Amino acid sequence: MTSVPVGYGNHGSMLHGWERHEWTMWPNFCRFHVFCMMLAVLAVVVLIHNVHQLEHLDHSTVSGLNWITEPGDRQSSSRTTKIASKTYCGYEHQILSKRERAEEESLLAAIQWPKPPEDKIPFVRSTDPAHSDFVILNHHARFKVGDQLEVLVRMKDFQGKPKKYGGDYLQARIHSPVLKAGATGRVVDYQNGFYKVFFILLWPGEVKVSVSLVHPSEGIQVLQRLREEKPDRVYFKSLFRSGRNSETTVCNVCLPGDLPVCNFTDLYTGEPWFCYKPRKLPCASRISHAKGGYQKGLLTAAENLFFQNDVNIKMPVFSSGPDSVTVKPLRFT
Repeated sequence: MTSVPVGYGNHGSMLHGWERHEWTMWPNFCRFHVFCMMLAVLAVVVLIHNVHQLEHLDHSTVSGLNWITEPGDRQSSSRTTKIASKTYCGYEHQILSKRERAEEESLLAAIQWPKPPEDKIPFVRSTDPAHSDFVILNHHARFKVGDQLEVLVRMKDFQGKPKKYGGDYLQARIHSPVLKAGATGRVVDYQNGFYKVFFILLWPGEVKVSVSLVHPSEGIQVLQRLREEKPDRVYFKSLFRSGRNSETTVCNVCLPGDLPVCNFTDLYTGEPWFCYKPRKLPCASRISHAKGGYQKGLLTAAENLFFQNDVNIKMPVFSSGPDSVTVKPLRFT
């Protein structure tokens, strides 16, 4: 009969009990470990998201406003202005230096354009490219590279009558399709319905002349009115964001109405710029700027007639005679 050491049976029972307990705890431990890992990953994702939002809000907003902020005055970047007048145009209230005034006058002089003799010209008396024509004045001359070519343009209205005033926007060019060469001409307006175009012949071969009516003088008169009366016809927009809240408002040099606006005028140059203030967000929360679009319905039915495709916008003016010349090389005698 084999003797069993004292306590062996109890020890064996304890060992088997521990193994059973270990196998029972292992699935629970695995589940707890997986849960901790998922919780850690979720915490990292939330942390990255919050950091990204803070960076996007702080850095983008501040950098977007630095251009209007004095180095020692950060509060001026979020000024709110209550506009009392119906339409506010900041540029009308600028105080210009002597140099800036001279520059402004020079720019305004450069865009001056002759107007028709009357404020409202009937459409039938406006410029018609189909009735108008041009002629090469010195067509029979023997041209060589470097010579000047002169073209006379005669504008007429839709009744076929000669125009008595100028102001049409013409574009003229010489070109040789085979050589893929081209050059523009200098247009002189004689203010009586006649225009002369001067070209410098830059290459040998057959050179063709083309003249186009971009806008009739009557249409340009309408565009000038819109420039003066509706400077905000092209509008812009800005996005304001703080945390999860965001708003988009209209921005421009001129903002109609009496709503509060954010004043983003450049403190260094004095260039005015305003945005309607968001309803719930501060002016300093602006983070982006983009073009909004164009105002529509600004033209009357009569004015729309001056802006018809295939009628009087970017339409060719044809020659009443030959529309090309032959140019000889410089060595030709």
